[in-house]
Amino acid sequence: MTERRVSLFVAGTKGANLLRALFDGPDAPAPGFFPLAQVHLVASYSSSGLSHDPRAEIMEICRRHGLLYRDRHELKTTDYAASDLVLLAGWQYLLPDIDDRFIVFHDSLLPHLRGFNPTVTALILGDRRVGVTAFRPDEGVDTGPVYGQEALAIRETARIGEVYEALGGAYARLARRLVERAAMGSLAATPQDHSAATYSLWRNEDDYTIDWTRAASAIRRFVDAVSWPYLGAKTRYRGAEIRIDRVMEIPDLRFPLRQPGKIWTLSGNGEGADVVCGEGMLRILAARTPDAQPLRFTSLRQRLGE
Repeated sequence: MTERRVSLFVAGTKGANLLRALFDGPDAPAPGFFPLAQVHLVASYSSSGLSHDPRAEIMEICRRHGLLYRDRHELKTTDYAASDLVLLAGWQYLLPDIDDRFIVFHDSLLPHLRGFNPTVTALILGDRRVGVTAFRPDEGVDTGPVYGQEALAIRETARIGEVYEALGGAYARLARRLVERAAMGSLAATPQDHSAATYSLWRNEDDYTIDWTRAASAIRRFVDAVSWPYLGAKTRYRGAEIRIDRVMEIPDLRFPLRQPGKIWTLSGNGEGADVVCGEGMLRILAARTPDAQPLRFTSLRQRLGE
């Protein structure tokens, strides 16, 4: 077996979770090493659209374990020219001179949910099985041949932060397997079944808005899917935009004239509110004002979203 030199291009929550699982997790090997490999470079960049920027944690892990760090803007091809493998997780920028050394880690079980934010989409859809796929990049969007996968079963009420944390371990387990196979000279990829492909669209700030005409179960999944580390689901209350952090489904009431978004009653001295949905009802358990302070609901006769 030949020891491999590995570069890690990691960014965002997914990249930080992979790096933490590799070097600070319960199965972490000696500092700076996979089994049969040495990590000699970590590259990253600042991330937007999150409640915090994981780059600082990535840099701190590198400092603590003596790993060479390069910011994306300073990265040169000569920095990783000697790498036998280049593993990418959470990386959203094109790189020059992609070759067979590059392995992309995508947080879905391809060919299901190619594209953007697949785990968010999976939670919104109510999928109970998510995972990670490692593949060789080609000209398409997540269409390259697959080196391996790691599946993960999740709870019906799982929230995106805990799923990403669990996926960090799945990323790490899969990365170790692939590095070991590469060291043994047995790393091979299998073409995807393109006829079975599904896709996940990109998301922006507009896509955080709650549609109260949806069923309560769908809205609850949506709130959980875009919660921390994302900015959180949003709606309007008394003319101002607020963020909804946590909700729960409650027994429905029979409204012959159903008007989704209307508050039915307040709970917990204004800490929560029961809201009529297109189907079913939700109790808001935690919400934030525009300046990120905990919101107390003080007015009953309000229709959320207006």
